[in-house]
Amino acid sequence: MQNIRNLKDPTKDGMVKELLLYICTWLLLFCCIATLPAMAAAATEPKITCTDHDTKITCDCHNTELAMVLPQINGAVYHIEVRNCRDLTVEPNALERTESLRKISFHHVDRLVLQKHALSLSRYTSNKALIVEFEDVNFELIDSHAISGNIEEISFVGGRIEQMQPFGFTTTKDSAILLKLDGVTIHRIESQAFKKFAVEQMIIANCKFVANVPTRAFYELEVLNELSMRNNQFQEVHSHAFTFKLIFKLSLSDNSFVAVDGEWLEAQIRDAITLRGNKFGATSEIAFRSLKVHRDYQLSERLELRFHNNTVHSLLPTAAAMPAAVGDVASVEAPPQPLRFDERFALSIRQLCYENVWSCDQLDTSQEPAVPRVEFFRLYSDQLLFTRAAAATSPPDVAAPQQFVPLRQVIVEQCQPSSYVAYIVIGSVLLALLIVFLLLLLWCLVARRRRRRKLDVVQPEARTYKETQIVYQIENAGLLKTDL
Repeated sequence: MQNIRNLKDPTKDGMVKELLLYICTWLLLFCCIATLPAMAAAATEPKITCTDHDTKITCDCHNTELAMVLPQINGAVYHIEVRNCRDLTVEPNALERTESLRKISFHHVDRLVLQKHALSLSRYTSNKALIVEFEDVNFELIDSHAISGNIEEISFVGGRIEQMQPFGFTTTKDSAILLKLDGVTIHRIESQAFKKFAVEQMIIANCKFVANVPTRAFYELEVLNELSMRNNQFQEVHSHAFTFKLIFKLSLSDNSFVAVDGEWLEAQIRDAITLRGNKFGATSEIAFRSLKVHRDYQLSERLELRFHNNTVHSLLPTAAAMPAAVGDVASVEAPPQPLRFDERFALSIRQLCYENVWSCDQLDTSQEPAVPRVEFFRLYSDQLLFTRAAAATSPPDVAAPQQFVPLRQVIVEQCQPSSYVAYIVIGSVLLALLIVFLLLLLWCLVARRRRRRKLDVVQPEARTYKETQIVYQIENAGLLKTDL
């Protein structure tokens, strides 16, 4: 009986197999049904009609409302222009079969999706170094490695970028000529979106970064001529968001930052560096500490770092670790913090405005007169400007404009210890003058009284000497006496 129990039931195994086969069949059918809409959409998605003009191919959507796809371009072509599209997708390897391609440009595209390797060209193909231009193009997505390969110039003018994935732009060229972002609204840019390439000139101008710039958004780049960032609006820029291995010339001008966290800009500078007219809100004291002098700088004079006409709002070092609400309060109430720079620079500071209120607790009162404890504030007390409230005569319902005055003047006006010596001296002088005045007045009165007494005495009549002698002889003789 025990052996009989151990025997397997063949009908039971068959039922299990049928059940597994049934389940697998339904799963396969379900997957096929789920992919049918995507396949149908891909099959029905129309492609742009492209026309040849000698060495130029023009792909014009004519502003049609349909979602369209850029067809794969074949053959020898010098310039490809894509324009007037409402919704366009560029699929992978769209340019793979081109020859002698030099330039591709996109104009007036309301929604553009660049899939992986959409604009990808190998440096070993027969194509030349590629120039890529986007003008008034709104990117829905720039996927990883969407723009890659042997690219010499790339420019974004106008439009917006909704999302840019890591490695969104890379180039295999030893040194590209230009990377330009001008008038672009950037909603979201991922870490390492621009990574590991060299470019002659990099321009970021008139752009608005709606979201925060993450760490390593621009990572391990080399700028062999000039990096120019001007008239841009940033939200919070995270630590090491801009990391460069080498920059020959760095120019930051007229930019606005809501906050710069930690060492937001890291670069080795070779020739020149200027930061002018920028507004840095919620600024860490180490914000510029990662700016270094490149080891190839060999001149005897130190490289000058021009930090002119900038505005900062100091943030306490511990505020970054606080919750957001607490950190905001700390940033408002924080006393001014010194900015740290590499000592190898010849630092030139002019008109640096602090939005913080100067605290007299930062003075060394053991010296006469009192001076700031921190060397940074001592050295540049004439060029560091601090806020001062407007006159109290202004109406209470009108916001008082901020007035910036040099730190040296602030110390004299607000931080001098109270002293009554001056008042005592002035009072003593006034008292002495009063006493002198009273003495003079008393002397005048006495002199006037003496004059009056002299006028009251009867003066004898004037006689000659002989007449006086006769009168004297008569009086002695008693001739003038009369018996009564």
